[in-house]
Parts: sequence; structure tokens; C-alpha cells
Amino acid sequence: MSSSLRSQACQNPAGRRASVQHVRAFNFCKATAKSSVVIIRVASPRRVAPNGVQRSSPRLVYARSDLGGSLKETAALDDLIDQLLSAKSQQQMAQLVAEHIIAIDTKFWMRIATRNDTAATKDDRERLQAVANSVMVLVDAVRRRTEQQLEDSGKVLQDILVAAADEKGEWYLPLTAEQVQRVRDALERHSSRLDEALLSNAFAWIKKSSEDGFDGMVQLLQLVLQLYAARELRSPETQGVDGALNKLLYSEERQWYSLIRSLAAEGAISEASFMEALQRRMEGVVLGLQSGSYAQRVQAEYLKEVESRAKAVFKELAAASKVQQQN
Repeated sequence: MSSSLRSQACQNPAGRRASVQHVRAFNFCKATAKSSVVIIRVASPRRVAPNGVQRSSPRLVYARSDLGGSLKETAALDDLIDQLLSAKSQQQMAQLVAEHIIAIDTKFWMRIATRNDTAATKDDRERLQAVANSVMVLVDAVRRRTEQQLEDSGKVLQDILVAAADEKGEWYLPLTAEQVQRVRDALERHSSRLDEALLSNAFAWIKKSSEDGFDGMVQLLQLVLQLYAARELRSPETQGVDGALNKLLYSEERQWYSLIRSLAAEGAISEASFMEALQRRMEGVVLGLQSGSYAQRVQAEYLKEVESRAKAVFKELAAASKVQQQN
């Protein structure tokens, strides 16, 4: 699979053991985005110093492109502040905060302060201060709700991982077919909780496990994401090309090569029909899921890997067919 979803089979014949008894949600913080300002040093007109020596004192100017970007950013912040000022109710303001939570950062508060300092009337300042106080309360509520969701989803993710463990709370890679099915069952059991909070936790755990050198945990979490994607992408069709695609999507990665060859040999799929069905499924992911969401990312990467594997198999089959024709 791709770097974020690849499940690597264990090379140790005896299997690789790891404990999942103490799986926990790792604390992580989001990096605060910082905008870099390109500073260009240019010489100003020469001036005469008291000792009669001409000196040129440098002055700082902003690069034109960055200045334009800064103006656009300020305009976007002003637009958001104006929308908040125009909110007719606390509910409308709460909705605006939820929709623009990422934009409410240090720059937002600095812009509020700047507008407060330059406000023309006392009434304008009081309105800005009231909005600032309301937004602060709403952001804190969103933060606490998000933390609770992450904590709850962490427990769900732990339960999904433990589904593949033995009675001692240990698991071996690669997982057996029975263990994979137990993970699928756990995903089905928690189907209502397979949301962005859970996926966010999964990526955070992968990052932390990778940093700490727990490769086995990384592989297990990646497998969970694969099985999640397979579940979400599967459609009701059981016949035709779409049925064949469903069968492939819901199979394990290690079965893809032989399954694609088998389906092609049976005439169930051709390269053109299979790629067309795959493209329709990809369009559903791109158009049907929130842009930039974890759900879209995981499912799109899963489909791209299926596409890559299928192209390789069809290329191999075409080469073999060409050799046969020549003989």
C-alpha cells in the first residue's frame, strides 16, 4: 500500500509478537501554522553622516507576493469577523465558529485587537469585545467536545485493536484470516463510531508508534485503516464488474494479485471495464466526502493502491498474451 496505508508482512517465520494490553491514546498537539514573511534588504538613498562620510542605510520591504497574500488573509479575517458581528443569534454564531474553527487562531485574535484599537465609536468597540468574549467561550466548548470525542474514539479504537489479540493480549503479524475477520466484526460492531475522531486518533497513534519504534503497532493500525476503507467502499452489487470490484476491495491485500488474475481469466473483468468501475468509486469518494477529511484520504489511497496493483497485473497479462500470440 502507499506509505500511510501499507501493511508489511512480517519476515520472521515465527511471527512478530507485540502487546496491545496497554494501548492508549497518545497526546498530541497540532502545530500552529506560521506564515513566513520574505524580507528583502534594499539600499536607501545615501545620506551624509556627521563626519561627512556618505552611508546607505538599509531598509526593509515586504516581497510583493507575500504582501498580496497578507492582504488577502487580512480580508478573509475581516470577513469572518463581520459575519460574527452580524450573527442574529448565539446559535448562528456557534455555527460560524464551528465552520471556521481552524481560522480562529492567533492571527484572528490579533485582528480583533487591531480593529478594536481603530474602532470609530465606543459602540463598535463594545460589539467587538462582546463577539470576542462569545467566540472565546464557543472555541473552548468546541475544544472540550473534541477532546471528549477523541477520548471516546480512543477507547473504540483500542477495542478494535484488541479484537485481533489472543487471550494474553498479544498478536502476531501477519494476522491470520480469523484475526482479520475479528477486526472486521469489531468495525461492524462500532459502525456508528467510525468517524473523523477515530481516524484522527488512528493517525496520531501511527505517528507516535513510528516515533517510538513500535513498528508492529504501526502495521496493525495500518491494517485497521485498510479494513475500514474496504468496509466503507463496498457497495451492494454482487454480480458484474462492480461485484468483482467489491470482492477485490473486501479481500486482503495479499490476495489481490491472484484474485485479479482469476477474475480476468474468468472474463468477469477486463482492464477497461475494471478501471471504469474503479473510477466511478473514486468519484464517489472525491465528491461524496468532505474535502481533506481523513475519511476521504484513507479511502482514496486505498482505491489508488488497488488501481496500481490492477494496472500491474493487466500489464503482465497483456505481455503474456503477446508472447503467446507470437509463438
